[in-house]
Amino acid sequence: MTGTDSAVAPRGPERDADLLPGIVRSVLAARGADDWTLTPGPFWCRAEPARRSPLPDQGWKLHVSATPLAAPLVLHRCAEVLLAERATFKFAGTLGRAAELVSARYDRGGGGKFLTAYPDDDEQFRRLAEALHRATSGLPNPGILSDRPYRPGSSVHYRYGGFKAVLRLGNDGSWEPMLTAPDGQLQKDQRLPWYSPPAWARPPLPEDAAPADTDTTRPAAVLLNDRYVVRRAIRHAYKGGVFLGTDRQTGREVVVKEARRHVGAQLSGQDAAAMLRHEAAMHAVLAPLGLAPEALDQFTQGGNHYLVQERVDGETLRAWVAGRSEPALGPVLHLARQLVAAVAAVHRAGYVLRDLNPNNLMVTTDGRLRLIDLEMVARPGDHVRPAYTPGYGAPEVVASPLDGPAPGHRADLFSLGATLVHLACGTELVLVPDQPNAGGDGERRRELVTRILQGHPGLSPLLPVALGLLAEEPGQRWSLGRAEEFLAGLAGGAAPSAAAPPGSPARPSGTPPHHPDVLPEHTEDRMLADGLGHLLATRTPDDPDHLWPAEGFAARVDALSVQHGAAGVLAVLTAAAAVRDDDRLRAAVADSAEWIVTRLGRRERTLPGLYFGRSGTAWTLLDAARLLADDRLEQHALDLARQVPLRWPNPDVCHGLAGAGLAQLHIWRTTGEPDFRDRAVDAAEQVLTAARPGRSGVNWPIPDDFDSALAGANHLGFGHGVAGVGTFLLLAGAATDRADFVDQARRAGDTLVTAARSDGTSAWWPVGDTDTAKAAPLPHWCSGASGIGTFLIRLWQATGEPRYRELAEQAAAEVHRRRWQAAPVACHGLAGNADFLLDLAAALDEPRYRHWARELVACAHARRVHRDGLLVLPDETLGAVRADYNTGMAGMLGLLLRLRHGGPRMWLPDSLALPAPGLPRQPELADAGAGSGRAPW
Repeated sequence: MTGTDSAVAPRGPERDADLLPGIVRSVLAARGADDWTLTPGPFWCRAEPARRSPLPDQGWKLHVSATPLAAPLVLHRCAEVLLAERATFKFAGTLGRAAELVSARYDRGGGGKFLTAYPDDDEQFRRLAEALHRATSGLPNPGILSDRPYRPGSSVHYRYGGFKAVLRLGNDGSWEPMLTAPDGQLQKDQRLPWYSPPAWARPPLPEDAAPADTDTTRPAAVLLNDRYVVRRAIRHAYKGGVFLGTDRQTGREVVVKEARRHVGAQLSGQDAAAMLRHEAAMHAVLAPLGLAPEALDQFTQGGNHYLVQERVDGETLRAWVAGRSEPALGPVLHLARQLVAAVAAVHRAGYVLRDLNPNNLMVTTDGRLRLIDLEMVARPGDHVRPAYTPGYGAPEVVASPLDGPAPGHRADLFSLGATLVHLACGTELVLVPDQPNAGGDGERRRELVTRILQGHPGLSPLLPVALGLLAEEPGQRWSLGRAEEFLAGLAGGAAPSAAAPPGSPARPSGTPPHHPDVLPEHTEDRMLADGLGHLLATRTPDDPDHLWPAEGFAARVDALSVQHGAAGVLAVLTAAAAVRDDDRLRAAVADSAEWIVTRLGRRERTLPGLYFGRSGTAWTLLDAARLLADDRLEQHALDLARQVPLRWPNPDVCHGLAGAGLAQLHIWRTTGEPDFRDRAVDAAEQVLTAARPGRSGVNWPIPDDFDSALAGANHLGFGHGVAGVGTFLLLAGAATDRADFVDQARRAGDTLVTAARSDGTSAWWPVGDTDTAKAAPLPHWCSGASGIGTFLIRLWQATGEPRYRELAEQAAAEVHRRRWQAAPVACHGLAGNADFLLDLAAALDEPRYRHWARELVACAHARRVHRDGLLVLPDETLGAVRADYNTGMAGMLGLLLRLRHGGPRMWLPDSLALPAPGLPRQPELADAGAGSGRAPW
């Protein structure tokens, strides 16, 4: 799901956009430096003199920190120093970017780095460090956690790192910046939130010049204020950590919040420390009312400010909702009435909460609600920086991104309505604005809320109060008194009408009366046609790096992969072109495949995984070649498939050997070439050797010493664990008559039976098979019920064991129950879940599961957004529209193709080929053999 941490409202139109580059230009002009180049970019602006020799690839770099208010002066003084030394440097291009670099939630490894200087050698490094330190002495400066300060309290910091982008495709399929060690070996340029130079990098300054910032992620215990023993971090952030500790004087457990100096600094001069002091003041107001924890102490240490408050035993409201099956109306009403009463008490005290959401509420062990994280509480009209959590901010707050007066109480009413919907159904009311925006967000939101609550019959009586509080216009929102009266009536057994307030739809528009939970077929057809049209319209074939626009993490991942890259989207276009009479689709398949082949010529590392490696790329190129009858393209696909390594530490599907084996099976089945059968067997044998005993049975852990973000993971799900590995072994065993593969797949199934959690109707699994694994009910393909059910229903087909079918159907019930908590994507969302339901429908000849799959499509449709008149769907964050297969809209389009046109499930080489117990073998496999284009199974 989308991230839901409180978010500062996005900046408005960037004011003074040329202020900082203009400062550097003025210094250049004053010095007559006409041989310098100033290059603005999306974030950084780079200044570089004409050079006689190229800049080194790596070395000791200097960073200068600055608050937004001090940034112009810091830049002017530093530019004078750097121009005199003819040293290349870059700086944040606008004051908004400077503010972003010191914002409270900025990446801990990069926070504070307003300006970066690249010395030619160690001698120039020492001159620059001293000169920059003198130039910025006394100016406010946030700390830079990844660097060592030049002097205590200095704005100047340093670390060893790359000057130029030297990237290598890492084991997880993302691009990693690299350094070259003295022996010529590549080593990661790690951007950790503590000073960590390579062991071989000789420091240019005495290491006792200043202490590095403490790494609070590693110490076993820290003593603060000579009183509070901190032993565990609740969370870390650039602004400072939140820690669990003990008061040595009283023995009481406490929560300690940290605010690093100058972090979160604004042009107003406020920073995180000021906000923490304000939060303490709000605790002093609200704690005596029983609404919030008590603030026990404040102090400053090492330049940072700390707030100590009582520890509340319980969990956030978000965790409370996520950890439970669908609650009954009674428990929801119990918390809902407390929530309304708490908001009313805050308003009576003269304040507005401004950021009410499920993360800022605690449910105590005795069932009481408490408010936490009170830094945004203000009096209406106070001058504040707008802040809200996506999906919970009132429209008038979201539309006002500039500093100004705090909103009135009615803004909290909208947040209250969104929080009540989450309390009832676990749903986020995030909607991407249409482009061009026709102002229909309110109507879409009413439809979404109506669908959600009507999809939970036991909770549908809450619909009037939810819609009443979520009215688009502040003056039309229900008052707290009206909301409390309505909830009291429900709690007292009254049955007020569940009809929505005037003007809201009783049934989502376009839904047929005989099937209120599914869409008309013509609407599903439009979703598919418009989505494909959007993919065609947004291709960027002239971009050498990404065939479809990519941002954030997706921009750092292999652009040819299935997960975020061109291969996944191409697979959907290929499947569409095979069943739809549209010359544009075939042309796009040909052009996109050629783009991938050209990019393959760069000789990047060949990783084995199906979703993050080259196995999925080879798979989709082969399918495209068969569609186009292109022998040259097919040869590229086969050559690539033969390059995929079959010796690899990670055994999983997404990144490792099981994924490689699935691709080899598909290619053998498609071409009949025997070496791919042998390669599939080789992969399966390697997977067998990777098996280890676990808590619930056989496991396939990722080795602790493997250079991977997943090192040490011991998952149960399809993407990274037992279910995916078991699926590969099962299919490989059935295809090659290897009983040992099938036997091990059965052991994998038994592991999942042992690890299952069930309430008799639904089944779910923890992510990992460990003693401490929390059984959060995840319904997803990657690490939850739908991926595990995908394996179990196939295992039932092969063995006839009723327990596998029973758990697969209980997994389907869990998927269906949590349909409103998922984004419309494949990896962690509705598309992958609906694919599993179609598997069940096919394997069991049970129409109910196809109907459920269509219900999930209707859930996705409720999130729809329009782009230039086309109906499209948001990505896994619910906040943007992306093409990606597993985390964007392509996965749902693949599901819609299967739903509307039939055909196999993507990325599985079986098409549910294993016969159900007592049923005849499918003809397509019985007839497969020489001359059929498929390998004999």
